[in-house]
Amino acid sequence: MIPFDAAHRNSATFGMLLIVLVQLRSEEIIKTVILAGIGGIASYLFTLGLKYLLDYLRKRLK
Repeated sequence: MIPFDAAHRNSATFGMLLIVLVQLRSEEIIKTVILAGIGGIASYLFTLGLKYLLDYLRKRLK
């Protein structure tokens, strides 16, 4: 059996990454970036809303 050292592993990983990058279209990349941004903003706003809601409930229960 041929050993699969770090150099082989890195070469295989970068080769697969290159194949994926070549097959992606710029429209898909832009759409992915926009959707990721919207998801991040929604997650952040939900976390802030939950924080304020919990603070409100804690103050109200005291």
